[in-house]
Amino acid sequence: MSFTKRALTLRLPLRTVPQTQTQVRYYAENKSAMEQAGDVLKKVGQAFKSDGAVGKEFNADGAVGSKGEAVGGPFSKDGTIGKEFTDSGAVGGNVEKAATDAKKEGQNVKSKA
Repeated sequence: MSFTKRALTLRLPLRTVPQTQTQVRYYAENKSAMEQAGDVLKKVGQAFKSDGAVGKEFNADGAVGSKGEAVGGPFSKDGTIGKEFTDSGAVGGNVEKAATDAKKEGQNVKSKA
């Protein structure tokens, strides 16, 4: 079955460009939805950064990080495992980068809206 026939069978739209004046107005009115999505992405990105609501819990004085400090040895912030969870370590660094990317994408989405 060709793509077109399959799309018609599934009733998938073949075009995403607004075709009528009503659709144009709908997209224009929902511009604020894109701005809201941008704000959400920025907030999520900030939460996972090392100083954010989630990220700070993994610092040495946070709820999760303090457990590693209490155990000590390889789990302390300077230990083999613990140092990977800092904002410059392998795990923490990747989370920090992903959080920064999400925050930037939120700014991009909001600016395009």
